Amino acid sequence: MFDIFSVILVGSVVTFLMYQNINKVTKKIDDKSKDLHPRFALFASRIIETIRSIKKDLDSDLECSDPRFCKNDHCDEKSVIKELNNLIRRASLYESNLAKGKRRKEVEADLVDILQKLEDIIKNSCINGKEEALRVKDELERDYLKILG
Repeated sequence: MFDIFSVILVGSVVTFLMYQNINKVTKKIDDKSKDLHPRFALFASRIIETIRSIKKDLDSDLECSDPRFCKNDHCDEKSVIKELNNLIRRASLYESNLAKGKRRKEVEADLVDILQKLEDIIKNSCINGKEEALRVKDELERDYLKILG
């Protein structure tokens, strides 16, 4: 009976110590993720700047002397502008302190989703959309590596 009790006691102590160490490691990871917030904010700002540039070129209500992005025949301007505004709104969350508590993977996943939707918009709405989308993707990837790399 004494052997079973000591085994359970030792097992409980070992489990408790492992739990404490896991919590310490997890807290350090979370703290490092919080340190990344200013960098994510800077990258989100760069994404917003790119989206606004695209929106300016595609919106016929705005004057643009030398557009980089030109609408193709299939472009539904109103829905594209609406979707670009939604992407700006989503990305602006990461510029603010509202996203400070989010984990790195969560932020990265949402930013990737924003960038994927932006890529789809460019491909489907612009003349030479595939090439333009690839250029935008490369530019933002370079920015990402500079800022967060």
